[in-house]
Amino acid sequence: MSNLFDGAPPSAPLFERYRPRSWTEVIGQEKAVRALLALRDKGQLTGRAYWLSGKSGTGKTTIARLLAAEVADDFMVTEVDATGLTVAALADLERASNLSGRGSKPGRAFIVNEAHGLRRDVIRQLLVMLERIPRHVVWVFTTTLEGQQAMEDCPDASPLLSRCFPVPWQAKGWNQAVARRVKEIAIAEGCDGKPLSVYEKAVNDARGNFRALLQLVETGFFADKGE
Repeated sequence: MSNLFDGAPPSAPLFERYRPRSWTEVIGQEKAVRALLALRDKGQLTGRAYWLSGKSGTGKTTIARLLAAEVADDFMVTEVDATGLTVAALADLERASNLSGRGSKPGRAFIVNEAHGLRRDVIRQLLVMLERIPRHVVWVFTTTLEGQQAMEDCPDASPLLSRCFPVPWQAKGWNQAVARRVKEIAIAEGCDGKPLSVYEKAVNDARGNFRALLQLVETGFFADKGE
């Protein structure tokens, strides 16, 4: 169960410390934010399953958690890895989903990371379960582009994808937005001494992985070493 919505401690990795805590802090995924906020504003956010597919380190978990936070308090958000999800565990989650959330928000949210790791028997059970999602609940599935391709090639997975709202994920403009944001963070952390072009090259080398780039900041890669 995630408890990261209120911020990470100073000792946490930069990726968690600088993870967006609101929609306005999200960079490079304007299409996803607009689509989800449009559903929220129409009162159609809950009672659905969502599918997020994109490269590693491009904000899928962040968007999933922000979506969950729209409908549920953090202690009513359950986050699991697909590889550890069994039919029995899924049945427990479905029973929990039938109960209203406690706290300031009435909903519940379930995030399934690395959805390409779902077992076939779990997928078959999900096909039934996602047809009867309670009105106060959201399910969010995340996967990589490679995982998405693997699932599209699996006959059992195709009906699962059709039961989920496909959150639009963009690649255009992502690298530029990340380069600027990583430089901002490096400056804030006192680890900046390189021009923006160096950050842009690093983003390209890391295939746009924001997490990997903040790890570079932590190593002092962008610091001015007096060279």
